[in-house]
Amino acid sequence: MRSNRRDLFLTAASTGLALGLAAAGRPLIALPGKEKTASDDITLMNTALALEHEAIWAYGLAGGSGLLSAKAKEVGLLFQGSHEIHRDLLADAVKRKGGAPVDAKKEYVFGVPLKDEKDVLELAFKLEVGAARVYLYVVDRFADRALSAAAARILSDEVLHATVLRSVLGREVVPTFKLIEN
Repeated sequence: MRSNRRDLFLTAASTGLALGLAAAGRPLIALPGKEKTASDDITLMNTALALEHEAIWAYGLAGGSGLLSAKAKEVGLLFQGSHEIHRDLLADAVKRKGGAPVDAKKEYVFGVPLKDEKDVLELAFKLEVGAARVYLYVVDRFADRALSAAAARILSDEVLHATVLRSVLGREVVPTFKLIEN
């Protein structure tokens, strides 16, 4: 039992490091080369769930900031609704796998000033790109292939959100995901 528990913590630490690097735009590292398990799936889902909680909170903050135009606020609320659907799907999947879904924090700190609409849109863009990178990373790492399919569908939502925000920010549309971060 002790070995299994240690392996779970090592996997969680490796996954957290890799996902943190992904969100920061740094090269990814691979999980240890061992058999994928349901506990690995729960760790991956809870990591994604934590990002969904963060996005929901950020869009709520943006919507209530008074910094957005009516159209930007409308789109932001639609994106927030999308993240709420992702949250609910992930939380349900974690429970079905026998895990406990990670709770949302009461508050998130982004470390960037939000003075105007452009600042808010830049933050939203960076969060969406970070979420897309995480889903891109985890999509082929699930032991349960149905979870991979679900993660791929969520990935497409995150890329769509990032692409819309990229366009609104006046950046040219690019043909590859790797370049969407610019």
